Amino acid sequence: MEDKAKILDKIKKCMALAQSGNEHEAATALRQARALMESCGITQAEMLAIGVSEARARAGATEAPPRWEIQLAGHIANVLGCRLMFSGSLLSSFGYVPEWSFIGVYPANDVAQYAFEVLFRQASRARKQHIKDVLKRYKRSNKTRLADLFCEGWVQTAALQVAPLSGSVATEEALDAYMKVNHPETSTLDVRDRNAGRQFSNKEYASFTAGKDAGREAELNKGMGAASVPLMIGGA
Repeated sequence: MEDKAKILDKIKKCMALAQSGNEHEAATALRQARALMESCGITQAEMLAIGVSEARARAGATEAPPRWEIQLAGHIANVLGCRLMFSGSLLSSFGYVPEWSFIGVYPANDVAQYAFEVLFRQASRARKQHIKDVLKRYKRSNKTRLADLFCEGWVQTAALQVAPLSGSVATEEALDAYMKVNHPETSTLDVRDRNAGRQFSNKEYASFTAGKDAGREAELNKGMGAASVPLMIGGA
């Protein structure tokens, strides 16, 4: 049997011809599309999901990402019309590799991947510098917690550079279909929030504000890149 991707492409072309103003041509193309779907066992969901794909970026945490990393990935996905999923892949030489999957249509999903990778690297560098310059004398638990607040502030301003793309957003119906076909089972992602339930003091606000100021210096060049149950952020 032909590769399913090739069959789906043929069906897609037939469906496009079915929109023809020529009634005879349109009817013939529709019959061909239905015949291909029936003979090859192609579902309606698979048809709807044509064009949707995943662009993956390495995540910073193995299991429960910190709140600021989720905020960064989530903002990028929302702006670019993608679904966001946290999962991983097994590489023989590296073991389990945690990843963010930006699920959408090209080029939006590739731009989302690119934006996350660039901004995540800059956020990580800014975090290390803030710890070195400001938090080095704090005990470890407070240092990590305040650095998280710094990063949340950083994301709040830096992520504003990510802008929507016109004409490259997948419909919710197509995204739902893709998830149904490729990821029918997902569970809820645990979030690591080291500041949950705390009453913030001046030092907490200072870290957050310092992050917002540093995030304004972030740079996002305009460009594009060509094992366990996955975890969903929002969406279905």
